[in-house]
Amino acid sequence: MVMRLDARTDTRTARPSGEMTRLRLHDAARLRRYRQYQDFYEGRHFERPRNGRSALVLNYARAIVDKGIAYLLGRGIGFGVVPTREGDVQEQQRAAEAEQLLYDVGWQNGAEAVDLQVAQNAAVLGDGVYKVLLDPALGRIRILSVDPRTFFPTWAGDDASTLRRVEVVYSLGAEDLALGGYGLTTGEAEALCGSSGLAEVVERWTPSELEVVVARTTTRRGPNPYVCIPFVHVPNLPLANEPWGVSDLVDMIPINREINERVSDQADVIRFHADPPIVFRGVTDHADLAVGPGTVWDIPSDADVKLLEWHGQSVAVGEHIERLYRTLYEVTETPRTAFGDSGRMLSGVALEMELRPIVQRTLRKRVWWTRALRRRSALVLELAHRYGLGRSGGRTDGGRSSDAPLLVEAHRIRVLWPPMLPKDDVSEVQNQVRLVTAGLRSHRTAMDALGTESPEEELARVLADRETLGEESGVRRLGEESGVDSPPPAA
Repeated sequence: MVMRLDARTDTRTARPSGEMTRLRLHDAARLRRYRQYQDFYEGRHFERPRNGRSALVLNYARAIVDKGIAYLLGRGIGFGVVPTREGDVQEQQRAAEAEQLLYDVGWQNGAEAVDLQVAQNAAVLGDGVYKVLLDPALGRIRILSVDPRTFFPTWAGDDASTLRRVEVVYSLGAEDLALGGYGLTTGEAEALCGSSGLAEVVERWTPSELEVVVARTTTRRGPNPYVCIPFVHVPNLPLANEPWGVSDLVDMIPINREINERVSDQADVIRFHADPPIVFRGVTDHADLAVGPGTVWDIPSDADVKLLEWHGQSVAVGEHIERLYRTLYEVTETPRTAFGDSGRMLSGVALEMELRPIVQRTLRKRVWWTRALRRRSALVLELAHRYGLGRSGGRTDGGRSSDAPLLVEAHRIRVLWPPMLPKDDVSEVQNQVRLVTAGLRSHRTAMDALGTESPEEELARVLADRETLGEESGVRRLGEESGVDSPPPAA
């Protein structure tokens, strides 16, 4: 029986045990860094209060991170599965089934939302984490986003991309423990949660073993049912020879703070000129003096009342702020044009050149994301093979299977990224048609480029439509070019 182990972390926190404390102390610097970045992303920018002064927050951190995520994910990610031997009809069929399974599992799990959560964690904190597991209650594969603050991995000493061991620490309530496949009854779960209503859960994964500890009580220890570690780490632009990623905020935090300070100072200057302080000399009791147009004051002859004015040359705050903005755009590789304001009319080529910095940054990110998404897809196919899941991701034989039709080794998984810049769909379709007509590209590859989900099924629909309309010659040509068997001619 495979444990589900997929309950979401409670927003509250259980009393930390020795194990939780050990893990958090070991990674204290990383967790402290995470907290700083998360606070800044959420708009907590000022380290100390500006007593009596303006404290404006221009949250460029959120804007730039969200803009980068939009360029990264675009309209959604697609997948293509290519057999190792293109000419083998059986392998082509298996590759088509594997590709359809990836789309079906993504549909069932709302993969777009999961990808968005992981991408936000990666951009803000520097690291994102997927978990792929089998839900025995539902009989299907789950894809989850794991909070990196609960993720404590050990990598291979000679390969920072290989996980040797993973420990995950989180807190759950009694109901989640009883229903989440932790091997506990409702009464046992309530007893372990105690008066706080929460219990600390520690999962320890290695390729060969799985151990689950709930409130210092080991509820499971034995062979790893997946025979692999079901986690995928997504580093955000990591430094060379470093396993952890680097947050998008690492270089922009001091710049954004300076912008906030100077804009707040500018706001104070404007407020000062709009409502300047009044200086009284020789007037001892001025608390009840009315202020406003047409006001008349009766003051002693030797007294003086005037507005406090600025003397001397004003500080060039505006120029300083403009320099800060230019620095922000350059450091984050997010041009002003990316916010929809170029200040002038640009052609398509000129616009692409202006957006080149954020495009290049996104391409660097996609290198790491491609590896992670291939690994995630391989885990999905491996679980489908190991537990006999059919094309829809649901169990077909009612139990574990070693002869399932999907073998990860027989496939090459391609990640199909959406275009980052606006495209003319009509022009793109025409280009693909020209390439197919010239024999330089297959129908299937063209459909992948256009973002068609399950090209084989779409080609089958096209063949069926042409057969219905009596275009038999077109059916045969399309079938020969795409590698899909043409249906028999209509009687």
